[in-house]
Amino acid sequence: MLDKIKKMITKEKEPKQKEETVEEIDTSYLTYSAEAVGYDNRENQWNIYRTVMTYIPENSSILDFGCGRGDLHAFSLSEYEEELDYFGVDMNEPLIKAGKEIYPKIADDLYLGDWFKLPKGVSKDWCVNIGSNNLRYDADIKKDDFEYLCKTIDAMYERANVGIVLLLTSGPFTNGLISHDPGRLLNWCQRKYGNVVLDHAVSKTGFCLIINK
Repeated sequence: MLDKIKKMITKEKEPKQKEETVEEIDTSYLTYSAEAVGYDNRENQWNIYRTVMTYIPENSSILDFGCGRGDLHAFSLSEYEEELDYFGVDMNEPLIKAGKEIYPKIADDLYLGDWFKLPKGVSKDWCVNIGSNNLRYDADIKKDDFEYLCKTIDAMYERANVGIVLLLTSGPFTNGLISHDPGRLLNWCQRKYGNVVLDHAVSKTGFCLIINK
């Protein structure tokens, strides 16, 4: 990628040609880069997916809240060599468009929209949310971060047949991400749902929340 950019800078071209080349690079970045969906590299992305999937039994179907391109489906195929019964939702139109392009088998199962407004009947064994509540992408200024997270958990629980898993950041060093209060969240979830587990072993700057139905 860097070599391609250097060639662009050093080689003289017409202005229109430069614009087209830059657009081509931007498209490639959005389509294939791990950084475009919030990870340092593909190895880091796959390791995080691997951590989340350890809580979910094999052959379970997945509803992915904040799916990006739908890379979790590709991870499952490469890791377990099997097609995942998968549905993903995300508000980011360029990422959904990129996912439909590179993963044509699940194009119809990548939904562009608000996860609070999924079509009726959409449910899977497990709902996962891998870091998508660590930033706010919505335009709701009435709900604070905790209220928005609780509402998301409610939506996931409603769509799950077996359980839900969320990966959330916490602590003072979250690099600009939301720092969630695990104690407050645990108390809220236990009062409402009962069967709740918080796993702090996954990261120094985060934890997994697991709720079984």
